[in-house]
Amino acid sequence: MLDLNEFLTFSAIADTKSFSRAAEKLGISKALASKHVADLEQSLGVKLLHRTTRKLGLTPAGEMFHERCRQLIAHAEDARHEVEQFRSSPGGHIRISSAMTFGRRHLMPAVARFLARYPEVSVDVDLSQQFPDLITGGADVVIRQADEPVLLSLVARRLAPMRMVTCASPAYLARHSSPRVPADLAAHNCLVYFANARGEWNFRGAEGDCAVKPKGNFRANSADAVVEAALNDLGVAVVPTFAASEALRDGRLRCVLPDYHLPERALYAAYLPNPTMAHCTKLFVDFLVEQFGDAPYWD
Repeated sequence: MLDLNEFLTFSAIADTKSFSRAAEKLGISKALASKHVADLEQSLGVKLLHRTTRKLGLTPAGEMFHERCRQLIAHAEDARHEVEQFRSSPGGHIRISSAMTFGRRHLMPAVARFLARYPEVSVDVDLSQQFPDLITGGADVVIRQADEPVLLSLVARRLAPMRMVTCASPAYLARHSSPRVPADLAAHNCLVYFANARGEWNFRGAEGDCAVKPKGNFRANSADAVVEAALNDLGVAVVPTFAASEALRDGRLRCVLPDYHLPERALYAAYLPNPTMAHCTKLFVDFLVEQFGDAPYWD
């Protein structure tokens, strides 16, 4: 009798090109992963993998079998998701990926509230700037800003506007004259959040649009890091309001250039188009829309 666990193990190895990574993903030992493949090759009577000390690849039979395994696993997942709706209390497992600052400040409290409402659901949360591969099972839901090109191939539900604010600490502004128009930023140390920067800060005011190329001695791919740099009196920052709102409310940061606005983006929950998406995943996305919305609490 065929062991479907062997199919799952083989597919994970083929996806990751590694026995170690596949075993870690499946929560089994590397030895057991090797045994699954050896037993599968023996029962099928064909070689599925080319293995050397440096490289792992699929044989022609392995390529064909891998595709069939992917289809089989997808059908099994669909069957599980379809049955979940008959549970009296929603359950299941959700893998969530989010950028670090939004994930730490806002997603995690929302996840806690979601699990309090649906205690039979379990979640894995990955806070990283790297966009995961949803095709190979890196995540079920990805929380990202709208202008990520990769979102174009996914279903994306708008969660909240992502507004940017120009700000600096009171101590920095006491040492330097506060900018009155965007052109004044040329005389300031600009703190750049390059995850959102496109080489320019584009302001819109009553006189029209104005583009500024920020110059300074600090750049980071984390909004939290840029906020911390501003709190440490290093310069003028442009960051999302979801990262700076607390410091702005308590006066540790001050808004500068209040009459000039930066382009507004949006935060989305993105996932693969799948008519049999897990019930718990749909519940979670609906919950996030409910929690944030067009007037999020941080604004």
